[in-house]
Amino acid sequence: MRFIITLTLLAAGANAQMERQCLCSEVQTCKNSAMNAVQPCVDRCQGHAIAMGASIPAVRQCIMSHEGQIRAGAACLEAAFGNSCAARPGLTVPKRFPESFQIAAMREITAMIKRSGLTTEAIPFIAAGRKMAECAGTCARQHSCSRLGCGLSLPSDNIIVATAKRCAIQAGLSTPVARQFCHCVANAGVRTLVPICDRIVIS
Repeated sequence: MRFIITLTLLAAGANAQMERQCLCSEVQTCKNSAMNAVQPCVDRCQGHAIAMGASIPAVRQCIMSHEGQIRAGAACLEAAFGNSCAARPGLTVPKRFPESFQIAAMREITAMIKRSGLTTEAIPFIAAGRKMAECAGTCARQHSCSRLGCGLSLPSDNIIVATAKRCAIQAGLSTPVARQFCHCVANAGVRTLVPICDRIVIS
């Protein structure tokens, strides 16, 4: 979990087209402090979920009920990208822009929604998800890890998204699990999800 948050924070760093590669010691420090960045960003961005009727404590319980799967997915991602930092100083990597990753992630989510036949019904949730992602990105850029002025040696955004999807599926994100989570969030107040949940297909 800390590794995923660290990737997000470091993706929002300096402005140059090339930047120095983060030292592994810096990444470890960020991993140790990354969880401290989560709650303030959740508090700041939760209004987008509340606007859809969500009870934040109830949604948090929905998420925590899948904590084991989330941790397994995070461990899978760390195994895939854990060597993205530098053991010694002096190396550079291409600058990564968080907006391009958000676009790649939304493209995959939209494609999955289309395969489920839910394009029209899902439009409000896609819009809300985009707003929450933008809010979280803005919040993350205020974290000290984002101001290190370094980046990680990572593959393309599409490969990162595909790897994250593979890790999530390997960790247990199946169609039944996704539908169960959807119903949990619907019961947490987002009632417009009710007719959608049983049509979700993870593919």
